[in-house]
Amino acid sequence: MSKTVTPTEQGAHCKPIHALTFGLYRTAGKLYAKHYLGFRTNRIPRPCAGAHLILCNSQTLHDALLVRQAFDYPVYCVQTLAQRRSPVTLLTDALTAPLYQKPVLGTWSGSAVQGIGRIIAEGGSVCLFPCGEPAYGHTPNPPSKQVVSLIRTLGVPVVFYTLHGGAGAFPRWADERRKGPFIGRHERTLTPAEYACMSDDELYALIGRTLSVNDKPLGLTYKSNHRAERLDRVLYVCPRCREHSVLYALGNHVSCRGCGMTADYTEAGNFVFLNCETSISTVDGWMDYQVSWLKNRIDSFENEIYKDEGITILSVGKKPADEPLFGTLIMTRERLLLRFEDGERGTRTVGFSLDSVATLTPVGKSKLSLSAAQSTWEISGSSKFCAYKYAQLFNALRGQFRK
Repeated sequence: MSKTVTPTEQGAHCKPIHALTFGLYRTAGKLYAKHYLGFRTNRIPRPCAGAHLILCNSQTLHDALLVRQAFDYPVYCVQTLAQRRSPVTLLTDALTAPLYQKPVLGTWSGSAVQGIGRIIAEGGSVCLFPCGEPAYGHTPNPPSKQVVSLIRTLGVPVVFYTLHGGAGAFPRWADERRKGPFIGRHERTLTPAEYACMSDDELYALIGRTLSVNDKPLGLTYKSNHRAERLDRVLYVCPRCREHSVLYALGNHVSCRGCGMTADYTEAGNFVFLNCETSISTVDGWMDYQVSWLKNRIDSFENEIYKDEGITILSVGKKPADEPLFGTLIMTRERLLLRFEDGERGTRTVGFSLDSVATLTPVGKSKLSLSAAQSTWEISGSSKFCAYKYAQLFNALRGQFRK
């Protein structure tokens, strides 16, 4: 893709089987999006003739489904691995050859980029989520800078579509939705002539301003009797006793097994602490506190830093697939280990040196994707498994403190 693609001007290109699948998908998806997720959007007619690129922010693991509800024509989405594995999208994925995104913030696989170019060249429409998977809190991830070069290579109009309220209605860490405002809207269409006059920095800044949607300052409320449940997938340090892996979330509260700290999670997405003096008031604030905690503790950790039982590790993409391993996950300063029972051979331990691990990334709600030595592994646990803390510690040991 070294030269600009010249798209056809014959409208939305789509194979007949894809058109049928998208039509059925949109009808079924409308029921799910409207009646279960509470999502509302105006149907958007074709914003420009011929092929175009749609850019959308990331708020939930159902974003690809929501985008397809908004447009009156087939849209191919570059989905994250977590979206790919959602049961809601399995049938459409099988019939419409979707494009997948690596589970690393801001990168797309080579096959996905080639697929984007092919669809655009044939006059189709492709939707990207430049911010990667949705953030755990309200503050969105920054968009990938790779999207600027991709836009210039494709040379087609860019349509901006944004989701609002998803972080409150269906947070990434949650299993159940909350009742409250959740909408999508068409922001603007940027023509090739308009962005040709912009520098790369100016174009990236425009993308960032448009897609960086943070609804928290609006004070929106979301009702549920399970508002805090599964927050322990992302919160793991108690601000009162400062110990890790001691939090549990139940109903509308987050509590500590060690010191008894309790915080109520309100309909406005704020914490009210009942027996702890702290400045933390939001999920983002608690996550910032955990970053500070890591900075202060990183040099004093002992051998086994984190440890979780009931873990499954599975090799992804290998054919034939290896048998999954079940055991206890342990993370030290140098290695990520899985200790398991192997029949008559007794207790065995397999693991990875952290120096050999290229990426350790949270995927979806409670899974880890590990890339090492040209192999990819999926690590999962119980419904309360906090994959996020392992990824954050991995980055911290490499000197990269980030949420």
